[in-house]
Amino acid sequence: MLVRVLGDVSLLRDKGDTVPLPGTRQAALLAALASRAGEVVSVDRLVDLLWDSSPPVNPTAALHSAVFKLRASLTRVSGRDVLVTRDRGYLLDLRPGDLDAEVFTSLVHEARDLPPDEALALLDRALRLWCGPAYDGFTDTDLAHLEALRLEETRRVALERYGAALVAAGRPSEAVSLLVPFVAEQPLREAARITLMRALHAVGRTSDGLDQYQSYRKHLAEELGLEPSPALTEVQLELLQPPEESVPRQREAVTARPGLTGLEVRYLRTKAGNVIAYGRTGTGPKVVVVLGWVSSLDVIASGRDPRSSLLERLTDDLDLTLYDRAGTGLSPGPVRGYGLDASVAELAEVVQAVGPPVSVLAMSSGGPVGLALAHLEPAWVSSLVLFGTFANGPATFADARMAAMVVEIARTHWGVGSKMLADLYRPGLSDEAAWHMARVFRDSASAEVSAAYLEHMFPQDVSSLLHSIRAPALVLHYRRDRLIPFRGGQELAAGLPNTTFLPLDGRVHLPDAADLDTIEQAIVAHVRHHDRGG
Repeated sequence: MLVRVLGDVSLLRDKGDTVPLPGTRQAALLAALASRAGEVVSVDRLVDLLWDSSPPVNPTAALHSAVFKLRASLTRVSGRDVLVTRDRGYLLDLRPGDLDAEVFTSLVHEARDLPPDEALALLDRALRLWCGPAYDGFTDTDLAHLEALRLEETRRVALERYGAALVAAGRPSEAVSLLVPFVAEQPLREAARITLMRALHAVGRTSDGLDQYQSYRKHLAEELGLEPSPALTEVQLELLQPPEESVPRQREAVTARPGLTGLEVRYLRTKAGNVIAYGRTGTGPKVVVVLGWVSSLDVIASGRDPRSSLLERLTDDLDLTLYDRAGTGLSPGPVRGYGLDASVAELAEVVQAVGPPVSVLAMSSGGPVGLALAHLEPAWVSSLVLFGTFANGPATFADARMAAMVVEIARTHWGVGSKMLADLYRPGLSDEAAWHMARVFRDSASAEVSAAYLEHMFPQDVSSLLHSIRAPALVLHYRRDRLIPFRGGQELAAGLPNTTFLPLDGRVHLPDAADLDTIEQAIVAHVRHHDRGG
């Protein structure tokens, strides 16, 4: 027996012929249970999934009828009881190999560390399982939407790995044929772009490979406000090398410079008992970066995070220390405190590990944390750089109902919630770019951790401390920022005694590629001018 969800949701006998599932309700029920295979799905949840806002007069009876019919179909094909009743709900009890999505995922995982020829064979088997969009016909509702997104992302990864294995196996022309349409459809997939550039170079089309770099650079700036990552820039340099130069020598020259890819990650255990990951890179005056809401040092170093390009640039002139807040990124949970006091204590311990005095670059929701530390420990903070942030949460986020809604969506629908926040970070994103940024958030923290930090951010108010902070501050804020309104930056500029205010034109939240020169120069000049670390 095979339950197929990589295409139309259907049931197949071992011989490969399809078992009819009359009507639409059996297939919908199968989709709901298959997307949660191995889990008990409650009766109430299944009713919500199958009928949404228009349930029948007796939804429980209607559900029982659909269960009875689907159970009979499954039993007839498998010869055993696959759809079982348990804990006031239902469970699809599948064996290994019964669900095509599980077979697909296992093959992709198994191929990851194999030699190219063996990986190609497994990835080919995996990709041939696809007969259309995952859960086709059921992705416009909650029935299987998030599971379909996960499977589609895994399919894209499999295609990227297939292309890379083709190049490694000495078959670059096949990789070009595979990846040219893939990259056109998915222009923000960096791994695919890197492989395509190398494949084009290998078949003698180096100029086309360099064109791919320029196309990606333009698309990345327009969609996400980022610059190409060091990994992609390194491939560009490979293609530009004279034939007599060796690739290893060029790579050594590239990776020797400071940068986020060379981030040295260390761990400290705070007095509260949290384990905090922090990374240090760059040269110059010491700066500790409060990254804001959630982060992952791995994601930032990869160049995918909206803060990556600015931080990468700053490593040329500043000694940066970045850290993941408790429960986010590389800092494991559990989180013992989401509030301001816990966050300030966490920052203080990172500063002590680096060795004060330092400048503090506080971004987004990190502003109140950096400001509070500058108030509590003035000798530790040489200067402040405050980007897209605030001091008075209730005044900045005037719509309390909207704030509560954002928290609730993040907590209960993290997939949709992360995309909604991506649209606030950078309005007008294409669907692909929005999901790219949403994945950055989801790779940085769980739904509960993300929601809890948001929940504790909105009421934070350190405006009464501003007049007492003596550290010179540089405040940068986009005028039409939708996530943290411009009035947050204006209040900081008005309330801090020693401030330089740099308003930026635009409706984004974090640094845009078009403004990186201006932002970088302003930050470096400010930190150097007020450095007390030497």
